Amino acid sequence: MFQDRIRGNYENLTPGFRKLADFIMNNTLDAAFLTATELSRRVGVDPATVVRFAQELEYSGYRELSREIKHYVRDQVTSTYRKAGEAESVESLLQALVENAGQNMQNFVTTDLPNVVKAVQTLREAVQIWFTGEFTGYDIASFMAKKFQAYGIAAAAFQPSMSETASVVAQMNEGDVLLTFAGTEPNLDAGYAVRLARQKGVKTITVTGSGVILPARESELTIIVPCKTPVGVPAFGAMMQVMGLIWEAVMKECVADTAAKTESLQGNMEKILKLRAETPEYEVGAQK
Repeated sequence: MFQDRIRGNYENLTPGFRKLADFIMNNTLDAAFLTATELSRRVGVDPATVVRFAQELEYSGYRELSREIKHYVRDQVTSTYRKAGEAESVESLLQALVENAGQNMQNFVTTDLPNVVKAVQTLREAVQIWFTGEFTGYDIASFMAKKFQAYGIAAAAFQPSMSETASVVAQMNEGDVLLTFAGTEPNLDAGYAVRLARQKGVKTITVTGSGVILPARESELTIIVPCKTPVGVPAFGAMMQVMGLIWEAVMKECVADTAAKTESLQGNMEKILKLRAETPEYEVGAQK
């Protein structure tokens, strides 16, 4: 099957071929209905690259590869969507969604896990970690920055507006890392932030649901997570799961420091609780 051929050849593929491989693995349902020209436009390569990619996987051409993808979609991928559409209860719907999520993560592990390894290594060596993203991507960025800050790792989040990006990029230095979260929306402002950071010598990583949006194209390292589900709305569970993996892997190198920080955090919270209990009523009333 085409998945096995992609997995077996992935490490030796050129960047252009990897973009095609990522798209086919993460958007199999879409790929089944695209011609070579349409696929090239979606991924951002020329049509000849699509043909050479199929031949690299030992197909006679894209037509043969496309037939196999269509067969797979008909027999397997659509079965998950059909189960969700035919679900007569919340339980059966959830079972279909779990099956789809498992399939997505299996595809992710076989294609993008090496990029997660590189991201962890880069973050471990960072002097300062900057997080950014648009819309809900900023919420994830803010959450992750606070998680790292809580354990003594230099981290900060910013919204990629014109003034905020200009100010933050001015503070960045070589040795810093910019980690961007982007769904499938254009994320143009986040893309501009990535471009400016790279121009300053800052290492850049983007975690996204699309390998063709601006932040993904501008970043040195892009991690593409699956976000399609049978219910027709983008899923964010895979992105949170990937970030959880990155968080745990980075923090593993800081086990001793993490334990000390956790103890310190708990100690400070106990002090605050004690202060609250000892605060007289007039101090609270004075705020009214």
